[in-house]
Amino acid sequence: MSVSIWQDGNVQDVTGNEPNSPSAAEAAPDEAVRAISNVETLRALADPTRLKLLSALMQGPASAMPVMSVKELAARIGEPQTKLYRHMKQLEAAGLIRVAASRVVSGIVEQRYQACQRDLMFGPGLTESERGSAGLEAAVAAGLELYRSQFFSAQRAGLIGSASEDRPADESHHAAILSIGEAQMPKTHAASIRERLKEIIEDVDKYSREDHDPGADGDSDQVTTHVLIGYFCPRTPDE
Repeated sequence: MSVSIWQDGNVQDVTGNEPNSPSAAEAAPDEAVRAISNVETLRALADPTRLKLLSALMQGPASAMPVMSVKELAARIGEPQTKLYRHMKQLEAAGLIRVAASRVVSGIVEQRYQACQRDLMFGPGLTESERGSAGLEAAVAAGLELYRSQFFSAQRAGLIGSASEDRPADESHHAAILSIGEAQMPKTHAASIRERLKEIIEDVDKYSREDHDPGADGDSDQVTTHVLIGYFCPRTPDE
């Protein structure tokens, strides 16, 4: 799943609907990018468990996105099934997921869900007050918490390491990078760093799209890669 925040460009909901409208909930699951443009949808995203559920349903190419029951989702994300029904209703009400199929299991109707979009973007369409709202802050905090949880879960399981470890050259992609810094630098260099980070974001997005050929880069071995990118350069009071 790819979530971009305040990225350049004007991205629209390709259905032409507001994300939380009834018709948006019925949108085809091959929608490319959902632009989050209202507080109600922000609230639906402001929880790490709901982001886990969305991530599970937004895996793979748009033409083959999974259709899963709450029971299957519970097994996938490691949460109790009874805990997830409330979260699923909130995601469905916001038009982020939809009921794609139903089946009868032991005499009980079991609903199966599918995501209504392949990726999410925060920012375009949000008012200035919404950009500084508690709702957006909570949604971003949930995303940061999900990344933290995934990072340290893999770290504790011994699945990632540092670049200083002795490892074969073809295993270097498993070495984690995590850095938080603040520095004084020329404006031109800050702008250069921002542009380079944008290029990385676009590169990551390329691999999340259906139209990318896995063998186009001469490497058919696919690995799941988690990337967290942040940059901000606040104005001074006199600017």
